[in-house]
Amino acid sequence: MSDSDDDRTPDEKVDGAGIAAKILNSMRPEARARIVKAIQASQPEVAVKIEEKLYNFEEIADLQPHGVQILLKEIDPRDLLLSLKTASENVKKILFENMTERRRQIVEEDFATLPQVKLRDVEDAQRRIMVKLSALRTAGLLKTQSKNDIWV
Repeated sequence: MSDSDDDRTPDEKVDGAGIAAKILNSMRPEARARIVKAIQASQPEVAVKIEEKLYNFEEIADLQPHGVQILLKEIDPRDLLLSLKTASENVKKILFENMTERRRQIVEEDFATLPQVKLRDVEDAQRRIMVKLSALRTAGLLKTQSKNDIWV
């Protein structure tokens, strides 16, 4: 055995989906949507893994209030209800602040009576909401407000 054989390190595990998601998140929404669509067409199982890392439910907090209202109109009410199960208090607050009083009351009542659900069902609902959010961004209907943005 040579010295070079002793210097080998075991293969490192690489989170390919996480790396791809970081790269995609740095791209313009139109380009990101086009690439994700191409991955979905050629390798759907890989696309699912990337989408799980790509969308962070906390991004809702970065939407302008009008954007949250548009998103709320576009998402499935059942997905909204499920997504609240693990949502941060901040995201819940933002969602509730952008609902009509009547809708907020209905959602709060339904949420209070919602039985236990599988975590995977909640994550799937959040992912569907984030896919819708991404589609609305790509269409130019939603704008994100970053803490670093300066509005004049």
